[in-house]
Amino acid sequence: MTFKELFSQFGFAEIRSAFLNLWKTNEPKLVEQLDLDKWERIYQKVQALEVKPSPYYIRLGWRWETCSPMIDMNCSVYDKADNHLNCPMACYPSWSEIAGMEVVVEKDIVITPQELVAGLLWEITYFGGTEEIAQKNMNRTFHGGIK
Repeated sequence: MTFKELFSQFGFAEIRSAFLNLWKTNEPKLVEQLDLDKWERIYQKVQALEVKPSPYYIRLGWRWETCSPMIDMNCSVYDKADNHLNCPMACYPSWSEIAGMEVVVEKDIVITPQELVAGLLWEITYFGGTEEIAQKNMNRTFHGGIK
């Protein structure tokens, strides 16, 4: 199933609890400050992404909870041709391509579909709530770009 197909199965209300659990586990000091209305709008924009073809797929290698320091390293983008690791999903530059990628969950992973979608939302927005903001933040974080 593709990222977009997974997101089309649930409204934000259906993944809200799992999304909040990710925040409670990974950013407990910020969870009380969350604007869930804003996150619902972000979720709807992610649901509405137009799909672009990609030579890659997404693989979930382990649950996000209690993983550190880079949570996104467990949800990564791999080449379809040779299964070569490309990058963490959070670092992939095209959200439209992500929308069209198949999502593969390794056999030993126990995760509900709602938890999976909440985790994918966490991953795609790891560096920012839009593709443009995420790109700026990644540039600043990894390449010393303009702050």
